[in-house]
Amino acid sequence: MWDQEVEAWSANFRVIAPDFKGFGNSPMASGEFSMAGCAQDIHGLLVSLGVHRDGVLLGLSMGGYVCFEFLREHQDMLRGVILVATHPLADSDSARQARFDTADFVRREGSRALAEKLIPRLLGRTTLATKPEIAEQVRGLIRSNSPETIARACHGLAARRDSIEFLSDIRIPTLIIAGAEDALIPLAQAETMRRRIPSSQLVVVPECGHLINLEQPTHFQNAVSSFLATV
Repeated sequence: MWDQEVEAWSANFRVIAPDFKGFGNSPMASGEFSMAGCAQDIHGLLVSLGVHRDGVLLGLSMGGYVCFEFLREHQDMLRGVILVATHPLADSDSARQARFDTADFVRREGSRALAEKLIPRLLGRTTLATKPEIAEQVRGLIRSNSPETIARACHGLAARRDSIEFLSDIRIPTLIIAGAEDALIPLAQAETMRRRIPSSQLVVVPECGHLINLEQPTHFQNAVSSFLATV
């Protein structure tokens, strides 16, 4: 889902786009899937590639939760962070139960059935009405992942810790990007991060939902490129 960005940003930066365990071309984890475990994997990958400082970490949705965990332990490796369509709160009891229900559903019905349930929530109303090719792309991305991988990720998401009090400890420049039509994360959450993270800025991208880089790639890439030019 990051092919366009990898191509666009590689002209000026070294771009590292890993697959979390079980997703894409990465093998499934032997143990539980967790946000902290994903952050540890990112750290290990960067160290193995000789990246010890001056990185800018970008995470969308679940990737944002991984960013919070990475920042807790390795903020000194970064010169900036980009938080996209994400928020700092742990799941409520009802949200946690919804994760468990989704895990049960995908194990029972498969990735194809889950895609049909998720697309109306992942994409903004403008995209759903005018960009059927994006819906088809997202459908293919969801179907490409195994039901067990998705189910494990749901449990990992449900178990993540709250990061609201940690926001004031983020000391590096931070770009927050939110979709104006995001049905999953209220804009108020992005505004809360903007208030609580000392050196932060917020960009709200119009006419898109949760998957901002796919729905509005030009707006998204421009916002990120402008931020990278300042850090």
